[in-house]
Amino acid sequence: MIKLHHFFYFCMLLTSSCTKYMDFPVTDKGRFVEVLKENTFGFSYMIESIKSLYPSLDESQFNKILPLLDTSASVTSTAISYLTLDPRGNEILASGLIMRPANGQSKGLLIFFPSAKIDKYNVGSETLMTFEGVLSFFGYTVIIPDLLGYGVSKQVEYPFLFSDNTARVAYDMHLSAAEYFSTTGLPFPREVTLGGYSMAGMGVVSLHRYIEQNHPGNIIIRESITGGGIYDLGLAVDLFSEIKYCESPFVPFIFKSLDYWYDLNLNYSEVFIEPLLSHRDEWLNGTHSRAEMLTFIQPDMTTYMHPDFFTKEKNASLRKIDSCLRLHSVAKGWAPQSPLTLIHSRDDDMAPPAIAQYTYDNLSKAGGNISLIWGSGDHLTHGVEYYLAMMAYLLAR
Repeated sequence: MIKLHHFFYFCMLLTSSCTKYMDFPVTDKGRFVEVLKENTFGFSYMIESIKSLYPSLDESQFNKILPLLDTSASVTSTAISYLTLDPRGNEILASGLIMRPANGQSKGLLIFFPSAKIDKYNVGSETLMTFEGVLSFFGYTVIIPDLLGYGVSKQVEYPFLFSDNTARVAYDMHLSAAEYFSTTGLPFPREVTLGGYSMAGMGVVSLHRYIEQNHPGNIIIRESITGGGIYDLGLAVDLFSEIKYCESPFVPFIFKSLDYWYDLNLNYSEVFIEPLLSHRDEWLNGTHSRAEMLTFIQPDMTTYMHPDFFTKEKNASLRKIDSCLRLHSVAKGWAPQSPLTLIHSRDDDMAPPAIAQYTYDNLSKAGGNISLIWGSGDHLTHGVEYYLAMMAYLLAR
């Protein structure tokens, strides 16, 4: 059920920001490379695709969304490739998805980050469909970057919750989409709404910060609405080491990513214990779904993390990791000017609620335009509520 205080809050956002902006000025050309593939499809195809791509999706929860959608709409989905930078500053080819009303009449522009995937398959640019892209059935143009490590860049390690790089890759996707639209004659507005749930939350806040600090006025952020996010990587791992529990087995992937991009040369016997220690190359190679990973790695972190992980002193390899974790935070050191809304469940079993409170407290004290809305339910259940609230907002606006 949509929480009424969520709905009224979004309506308040609607009335506070109604200015229309001219087309985005395409002055920085050369990032867009090519259209990878394209297709136009209707409502029934979308339903079947979502069910096949997300088999673990609770159909009763999904049915709550269906009455909100325009079943007569058709959507054109375009996968593109473009040039961006990896965390080391090297140029790399990336990909992403643009979903828009097939009739060319868009109500506005959304950038939606994909929720982090443990496996490297079924990403937007390959399937031409993502759960986030369903929002295009409300008449909006939706940009969904694959992010590095997926799509055409699947050969590299995913920079897991790397704040600066996530923002840069998404920003370049936005510029490339604008360049592509300029070749089609379709309008591409300067005003944009940013959104995403779960680990996409870091991307939303990172891009919001990146635009305001580096390109103010180029892209007009109408608002950013993020849910269930991890906004400070160091704090998140600190909390996991205290509670010794994580419903999703993503911490080992974060450590593997830090080792790769920072050339840490970790001694993994100081990081993991058996059986993960002996099977890390196989289990962490990006070929297994979250459901499969949960058969290998249990939520009890003492069954796979080295005992030193749960101490303050840690060991040499864990201290290397810890120093890199502290580099990835969007929870302090800046103040959002456009509205930024954090939505989080007090019962979240994947992204500790303390992270949302910490982020809100810091950015609010800095004078930021930020709000925090609390919900209930576990991480996945609250994710459905987040998207229901987003849909209610889009309908109202």
